[in-house]
Amino acid sequence: MYTWQQIQKTIEIIEQHLDENLDIEFLSSEAALSPFYYQKLFKKLVKLSVMDYIKGRRLAIALEDLKTTNKKIINVALDHGFNSHENFTK
Repeated sequence: MYTWQQIQKTIEIIEQHLDENLDIEFLSSEAALSPFYYQKLFKKLVKLSVMDYIKGRRLAIALEDLKTTNKKIINVALDHGFNSHENFTK
C-alpha cells in the first residue's frame, strides 16, 4: 500500500472518531508507520499537523452545531472534544 493511502486511512479514522480522544501513537499504528514518520508524512501531504487537522475538523463541526442548534457554546465545545470554553474560543 502506498504511504498516501495510509494517511487517507487515518483521515477516515479521524473523521469517524472526532469526538474521541485521538493520539499520534494510535493513528501512526493504524497507518503502520512510526509516530515520527507518520507526523512528517501527514504534514507533507495534508499541509497541516495531525493535531491541527483534528482541531480544525472539530471546529468546523462545532460551527455547524452553533449555526443550526440553540445549544450553549460551552455545551457545543464539550460535545466536540474541547476541554473547556476557553480552549474552544482560542
